[in-house]
Amino acid sequence: MATALRVDDIASYLAGAGWVRAPRDWHGAEVWSHSEDYEVLVPSHDGFGDARARITEVLGCLAIVEDRPVPDIAAEIARPDVDTQFFRTFPVDRDAGYTSVAEGYRAVQGVRDVLAITTRTVVQGPHFMFAGRPPNVVADLLRTAEMGPTRAGSYMLEVRLSARAALAGGITGRTVTGQIYEAIVAAREAVSTGRLSAFEDDIVTAGISANFCTALSDLGGTDHAAPFEIGFRWGRAVPTDSGTSSQHFPAGAGLLLREAADQLRTLDASGTATISGRIETLHHGATRDEQWRISVRGEFRTGSRPVRRRKIWVRLPDQAAYDRAIEAHHRQLAVRVSGELSSSTGRVELVPDRGFDVID
Repeated sequence: MATALRVDDIASYLAGAGWVRAPRDWHGAEVWSHSEDYEVLVPSHDGFGDARARITEVLGCLAIVEDRPVPDIAAEIARPDVDTQFFRTFPVDRDAGYTSVAEGYRAVQGVRDVLAITTRTVVQGPHFMFAGRPPNVVADLLRTAEMGPTRAGSYMLEVRLSARAALAGGITGRTVTGQIYEAIVAAREAVSTGRLSAFEDDIVTAGISANFCTALSDLGGTDHAAPFEIGFRWGRAVPTDSGTSSQHFPAGAGLLLREAADQLRTLDASGTATISGRIETLHHGATRDEQWRISVRGEFRTGSRPVRRRKIWVRLPDQAAYDRAIEAHHRQLAVRVSGELSSSTGRVELVPDRGFDVID
């Protein structure tokens, strides 16, 4: 593995992990240091005389600093475009890396459904509940994403997806993994309150649906009551503002998520709302319900609730407003849209009182 790694990829990994390169080289090798008094020598270029030995030493040092196996670190260095999610469960009275067949099956099903429902959210917009046949891009995503072996210490499933993966409809892998992160954070915040009321109608704008809650609850085991955790590592080749900290769901979270799923199936979007931000996508469909839609990511306000950063789908009134949206998107101008929330089409969206305002 050491000889297959490129020097540029090693350097970018070290920089992203907080290592600092010294201003001067040592005998033709770059000197990188870590705040915890570690130092490594990196070959100055591929094919350098003792590159194999140097890279092996670098990997060994990184394994100590990060407390991770060398193969994991080497794989991450070699694939700088890969986003990774870690779905960790905590089986009781099992050897490290093992769980029962019943709970293992449920965990895999939960992971599969999280990816599938998130992809539907990206393509079709937020819904309280998804029904019917999923779009073809869901199968495309599930074929593209990779699942690795379980890890010692718990029953952990690793899923990898290239941030640059090009899926049907112009969707990228990072679009999906970014949406997973947004929904997981929102779900964890709601669960942390311990109250079903935290799953209010506006939480769906974070990508949380009844289907998503059900999928997450499957990580809590056959009784949905065990704790679980979801972690993220982002491909450094595609920068992101999303965090890397693990999102922990305590014992009983799955049961609350099941209740939330039942509640979301009964809700309808309503009330006034405002979104201020930049247009992310434009969609011009063939039917009346699909015509002249855009998505806007920014500060979302509804009623007296706290301002949240969300992506909201907006239904524009006519072609003229859609043409203005195309121009604003092309020029990367911020917009403000105010109106009424609606779920009459199944999708939760903002229906403006009158088009939108450009605020840049």
